[in-house]
Amino acid sequence: MSASWTTPVHRPIRIARPIGLATGLTVLTLAVLFLVSSKVLQAVGIPYASTGGSPLTKFHPATFLALAALGTWAIVIGPGRLLAALAAQRPGILVFAMAIGLLTFQTAVVQQLPISAVVDTFVLPLALFISILALRATVMERLVIALHLFFLLNSTLGYAEYFTGWRLTPNYEGGALITYDWRSTALLGHPLINALATGVYLLILSGPGGRRFDLPIRTFLLIYSLGAMVAFGGRAATVMALALLTARGLLSLVKILAGRPFGRRDALAVIVVLTLIATIGSLLVQGGVLDTFLSRFEDDSGSAATRVAMFHIFDGMALRDVFFAPDLGHVASNQRRLDLAIGIESFVVAFFAYYGIVTTVIFFAGLVFFGAEIIRTVGTPGLIPLAYFFLVSSTSTGVANKTTDMALIMAMILIGLDRRFIPPISDGRS
Repeated sequence: MSASWTTPVHRPIRIARPIGLATGLTVLTLAVLFLVSSKVLQAVGIPYASTGGSPLTKFHPATFLALAALGTWAIVIGPGRLLAALAAQRPGILVFAMAIGLLTFQTAVVQQLPISAVVDTFVLPLALFISILALRATVMERLVIALHLFFLLNSTLGYAEYFTGWRLTPNYEGGALITYDWRSTALLGHPLINALATGVYLLILSGPGGRRFDLPIRTFLLIYSLGAMVAFGGRAATVMALALLTARGLLSLVKILAGRPFGRRDALAVIVVLTLIATIGSLLVQGGVLDTFLSRFEDDSGSAATRVAMFHIFDGMALRDVFFAPDLGHVASNQRRLDLAIGIESFVVAFFAYYGIVTTVIFFAGLVFFGAEIIRTVGTPGLIPLAYFFLVSSTSTGVANKTTDMALIMAMILIGLDRRFIPPISDGRS
């Protein structure tokens, strides 16, 4: 966000501009987003993901805080000035906002569904994006440190839960407490969300976002976080993270062989990390430590079959409904007929099934504009973590459901890849 946004504007009546309040609300939003999962809300008796209770309990607390922070920033900057700056400098944000408006209309008026899913899933990251960009460099520097400390603690909790069976955050499914799942819940509440976020963190750490650390610390954080993904048990997240990390390492090797200058420390980091991964991985497999995780690939509890059957969710549906407004009763009937107890295991298919082709295509276009604004902010290093998020999300209902995942990952990318704190690539003498 342009620094000029916070330049004082001369007014007939001088008013105190609550920059500190706006900053505090933004930081508090991030803290609640990372530390208060939907499972925590259920554990304390708030029916966030279950039936009953006040309609206000269906919105995540981070959403209220994000909207309050955005409103305060609008006062600090000036509503007209903020809107003009967005139109001139961040037009993709306004396109995404209009796409959200269309999706909200389709949800509330056409499909007559609660809007909490749209608000938490898409309004929250939109509001938080603007607020993060308005933060000063000194605040962002502290957030970068907090991000790394968070994932160090989260991985440690993942290990502790995996080996002891104790759970910091109880795991609920449909309002019922789950006790048979061996996967760790840690701070983010759900095993798969932990795996997804840790995978994004690995891609940030293995790229420019990790240059702030010396080689031993960076290597330790990479190995430690990668090992924690076993405790979280996310198959798609783990496989895709390993594939992207391997591709990144091979690409760097090819560039070096092609004559590109490189830093000795960077080359040594790649060699050490790959060697440690291979060595530790072999030892863990031979010792049987990974047996529980590997068994997830042998028995997926019907997940793969669901991904095949879900394409029949449109069977018997009128063409007009498919394009404009699917009959949700018909969709539910097909889901029961196909025995899709797990749900529609792809947010892309789920969007078409819930909202129709026209609304989905327009909304996805707005989502692309939002992604482009994220990349404009952090540069091309943000492409891989962002693509990873959508690839992993495409294997589940993901953002087609009520979730704060998108806000979480967006915040991680903006903070972890802030270009003001990424040291330049070292030369071959380093």
